[in-house]
Amino acid sequence: MKSENLMIIDPSLEIPEIESYNEISLCSPLKTTYHLPEIHSPKTMTKYFANTKGIILMGSAASVHDSHSWMSSLEQVIKSAVQKHIPILGICFGHQFLAHIFGGTVDTLWQNSKKVGVRKVKVLQNNLLEKSKTDFLIYSHREGVVKCPANFEIAATSNMVNIEGLIHKTLPIWTFQPHIEASKTFSRRIGLSADEFNKCDFFGKQLLKSFFNKLK
Repeated sequence: MKSENLMIIDPSLEIPEIESYNEISLCSPLKTTYHLPEIHSPKTMTKYFANTKGIILMGSAASVHDSHSWMSSLEQVIKSAVQKHIPILGICFGHQFLAHIFGGTVDTLWQNSKKVGVRKVKVLQNNLLEKSKTDFLIYSHREGVVKCPANFEIAATSNMVNIEGLIHKTLPIWTFQPHIEASKTFSRRIGLSADEFNKCDFFGKQLLKSFFNKLK
């Protein structure tokens, strides 16, 4: 019998987030599989799906409104996971992609360029945590969810972005606009200081570990 695994999907267009994957993998209660649908192939998602007991969909420079061929494969994998009630965590692009395929609205938040930095985010009590908590998280995006899809509700918010996170009312699906998985390498690449990374690292890991608890 093959072991159960956590499927980590990294839809990066150019630079894979290997350090983020490694840190997730080290903390995961399940063995992990790593998938690069744009850089490598979307076929591996289907190949390993049968033993998948959780999915993390990470960030990407892609927009949910793009017409990349791998997006249709990704949508099919997500819909198959939904049918099996497999826990799903969407981060940044993953947050937007899940909202999009469930009928929510993703739109440009800032016209000139994407914004990068750290901001205080309030994670509501209906989310992964037992109690509401506000702390700093890393962000890097231009688009965002501006309308909840049906059967979802807002699960995190901030003064900068109203819909920072979503939770499905009946299915095990959680999403975050900020990069709760951000690694030191990613943070440095987008121009953040070590102090800014350290300010956000604990809270991000706390949210990830709360998702891992849903896999046990």
